[in-house]
Amino acid sequence: MPLPNSMVIFGDSNIATVRRAQDAGLLGFLSAPPEFWGAAGPAYRQLDYRDGALRALGPAGQAAVLAINEAGRLALRPDDFETFVFYGGRLRLAEFFAAYLAVLTDPERAVSAAALAYAAAQFLSERRAVRWARQLKADGADTVVFVAAGFPCWGVVDQEAEGGLLHAAPKLREAPVEARARLWQALEGAFADLGLELVAQPEKTVMEGMFTRPEFAIEGAVQKQDAIHKAPSYAALVLEKRFGGQKAP
Repeated sequence: MPLPNSMVIFGDSNIATVRRAQDAGLLGFLSAPPEFWGAAGPAYRQLDYRDGALRALGPAGQAAVLAINEAGRLALRPDDFETFVFYGGRLRLAEFFAAYLAVLTDPERAVSAAALAYAAAQFLSERRAVRWARQLKADGADTVVFVAAGFPCWGVVDQEAEGGLLHAAPKLREAPVEARARLWQALEGAFADLGLELVAQPEKTVMEGMFTRPEFAIEGAVQKQDAIHKAPSYAALVLEKRFGGQKAP
């Protein structure tokens, strides 16, 4: 049986942000320190759900997991923890937002709530991490929460250059909060239909349509050309949005 209020943070390289937030004392709103489980880089592909558990496959996958998990846990079972937090997990929500914000900001086009709900459900059906989460729930996991790892940080790379989000859709910068809210609502509903939760990116961290404010970029982001990974302060904000105020008195 899991320990009371126990939590595991699962994911790819983005979970390093959560660990840094924990080390910096920014997650004091949690009832207990979380455990970390996952794999970074190509080793993430060595994870799979088999025989009732998320497992690290092969020597490379096992080494990657053990580099993150200090408890020596090579498998993540549904009854190991009370709460499973999928942080990042290669959901690639920016792809969904870029596609549909471009439509929602076009005054000549209209998209119904039903169409967005269908699009969100279809998007999740193609996500490997969502499939794993559904298997965890089906096998008895109590609470499974997906946390958005955040839109790309603004000002780190040239988003108007070829390959950037604004290259083909410059009007994304004009996307209003109402358009983002419609997409978050569609995604939250699609997750709920699967028995899962989604924690949307805090609106106060967003700017320029669908980018994260530069103060939440990792240290040296411009030099590294890394617009994806975030500062510990971002992890603390988004986790507190869901788990803040739950600490026992």
